[in-house]
Amino acid sequence: MLKLIIMAEFKTPVKKSVMLVVNDKREITIPPSPFLNRLGYGTGVSVMQLVRSPKAGEIRSPWALKMLNKRVKPNKVYTERLQAEAELLQKMSHPNVVGFRAFSKGKILYLGMEACDLSLGDMIEKRVEDGADAFAPKCILKVAVDIGHALDYLHTKMKILHGDMKSYNILVNGDFVICKLCDFGVTLPLDENGIFDKDKAGKAIYYGTEAWSAPEVLHGGIISNKTDVWSFGLTLWEMMSLLPPHTNIEEDFDESMGSINDSYMDNAYEMYGTRPALPATISVQEYSGPVALFQAATETKVKDRPSAAELAAAAQSIATSS
Repeated sequence: MLKLIIMAEFKTPVKKSVMLVVNDKREITIPPSPFLNRLGYGTGVSVMQLVRSPKAGEIRSPWALKMLNKRVKPNKVYTERLQAEAELLQKMSHPNVVGFRAFSKGKILYLGMEACDLSLGDMIEKRVEDGADAFAPKCILKVAVDIGHALDYLHTKMKILHGDMKSYNILVNGDFVICKLCDFGVTLPLDENGIFDKDKAGKAIYYGTEAWSAPEVLHGGIISNKTDVWSFGLTLWEMMSLLPPHTNIEEDFDESMGSINDSYMDNAYEMYGTRPALPATISVQEYSGPVALFQAATETKVKDRPSAAELAAAAQSIATSS
């Protein structure tokens, strides 16, 4: 139960039907919120599943609808992020990046996307709930390959930094049949050298979740494509520990109170930007491949970290030889 509480802390926090008119003039009926299955949520937004009715005898795949959270006061920042994400998704096409489906610019903003089974973060929560152990090495390697390719596409083709790599922003179909990167609301532009382009960014700054943030983010260094690699390394660590980075249950949980100690956040913050220790339950021999990738991605010196393409290639090589 405690692991579930901690994981929830790190999620990027009956009315009439609505007729959605998407950008290509098609009309789609959005049922009342209680009849939509919530897939997830983030800062200021909710993600719901829209099951589309068959058309002319054809079964149509469901969509994931990202919309502004009605419980949050209207905020121009959230609106602009959703619009920017829709514009970016329309430009992207990669098998490991969630696909764009539609966008409504009406009174209520909706971003329609390809629906996947579960986020990796939700899978971690379910694993904890079931009392299961760490993900198998082959699953971790599959995530490393697929998301490594997605990040390489972002960094080299789109010239952008994802800016918020973590388990909740990775979608998984089936038993790791394919993994896809999602949530592009806080991306940042990169220059030809993979360095954060402040001129193109304007007022935009790095918004990533602190527990996954690289040392250069927290200590005023140069942000680059390797900043995503650090966060991705911690995501691979999540799959081995089933916890957010820098979370130590034995030290942070007060059994007498049934809650996290008051000093938890202070202690955790001091560790942000460092490489967490491997879980005691992980066999370094059995998990040699994932451990090697995790350690390479979380090198303190930026120049010592691999690129996303190099990480994906290494993971593929390990998986093939296993």
